[in-house]
Amino acid sequence: MVDRYLLTDPLGPLGSGEPPGKNGAVARGFCTERVIEIRPTGAGLRVGLVAWCGHYVRRGTEVTDLDAGIEAGVLTVSPASAPARVSDVAWEPDDVLYTWAPAHFSPGGAAEVERIDSDSSANLTDPEGKARAAFGLPPRSSGS
Repeated sequence: MVDRYLLTDPLGPLGSGEPPGKNGAVARGFCTERVIEIRPTGAGLRVGLVAWCGHYVRRGTEVTDLDAGIEAGVLTVSPASAPARVSDVAWEPDDVLYTWAPAHFSPGGAAEVERIDSDSSANLTDPEGKARAAFGLPPRSSGS
């Protein structure tokens, strides 16, 4: 459910809609995320995460990201409803992670968000792999 929400929230990491690719290329949005913490809140759950999202286009045997970026967020999920739904969301505003994270995560969760942000490629999976698979391309070889 969180995966689906990341791809469709108009205020989320992918914004609203697909940006146009050059020369008629069709851009598609992909995200990978890492859940940092899940905490109860009322009848729901607060799911704190860091997401690496972007729009990708296929160019021959390669994919190119148009706008990939990393963003922290907290989604309030109402698991009692069928199906479960996101009832509230807060996304990190641009360039204020170090003040935003402590207000939205536990102290340990905020520290983990800041650690991931400081070295994202070592702590998150690049969504390029999802894009390559969706576009029918093999995984990138480790030497590429």
